[in-house]
Amino acid sequence: MSTAEIVTGGRLALKENGRTTFVPVDEVEFFEASGNYVEVHTGNGSYRVRATLSTFVTGLPSHFVRIHRSVIVNRNRVQQLRPSFSGKYVVTLVSGRQVTLSRSHRPQLSVLKEPVLNAS
Repeated sequence: MSTAEIVTGGRLALKENGRTTFVPVDEVEFFEASGNYVEVHTGNGSYRVRATLSTFVTGLPSHFVRIHRSVIVNRNRVQQLRPSFSGKYVVTLVSGRQVTLSRSHRPQLSVLKEPVLNAS
């Protein structure tokens, strides 16, 4: 299933355990790769979907930014950026969860710092 088919009407159709759950894209905090699965983390919990992270990369709205080879973050949900060792950054999200911005994705730091424009 491609991302263009997954993102419809501003929501994700996530197939898990024989059910399809619809999650508004704006509620997604980050996507995390886990082998051939993607963990979709929201403020209310997480969903495990059989797909690769590269499937989700294309077709996502521009406020989703890849900050690590295994993490795509919703920059609207970023609360804090803190430098860590070796050029990495710790990204704290609105829910309090923390993910790492890797050195190889450091150019994305400027994108995370840009003001977020409302889609309306």
